[in-house]
Amino acid sequence: MILLALGVALFAVCHLTLALPEAKEALRRRFGKFHGPGFGVVSALPLILIVLGWRGAPVEIIYETPSWGRTVTFVLVLFAFLCLAIFLFRGNLRQKLRLPLAWGVVFWSVGHLFANGDLASLILFGGMLLYALAHLGLGYANGVRPSPDIRQGHDAISIIMGVALYGVFAQLHPLFTGVPVVTLTL
Repeated sequence: MILLALGVALFAVCHLTLALPEAKEALRRRFGKFHGPGFGVVSALPLILIVLGWRGAPVEIIYETPSWGRTVTFVLVLFAFLCLAIFLFRGNLRQKLRLPLAWGVVFWSVGHLFANGDLASLILFGGMLLYALAHLGLGYANGVRPSPDIRQGHDAISIIMGVALYGVFAQLHPLFTGVPVVTLTL
């Protein structure tokens, strides 16, 4: 559980710099053209710790999930992937949401808390929810906005890609977590 909690904490610290324009700009000045790739490499470490910590965590039930929890999870995670795709493309929706990736983490986290009542889930999804809410609060307070460059057709592409990513990650879910999203029985 310590590895999982450490991964979530490091993820939050790394990504909260994006909601602080002064910190983000200082890193850009310090690392120049290596800022983006460097951030990607540094961001991979917490994700690796999270996956390893999750896979090694024992199942300790904290609360009973509602019978409809998995259904809510399917819907909220779809919204999360739509937010991810909106973040990746430069449409009007990106401007309206301002911080679509943080909103995606909120949907993803809340959704998973409806379907998982164990301690590891509470650490992962509860911690990521706290991070996303902090990111949203700091981002809005500091006036963070996406690039004003809006491209025609990107809203439609965002929706199509969001649904496609949702389908792909539903298939990859067992690879990362060891838990299938849907179990079909005959």
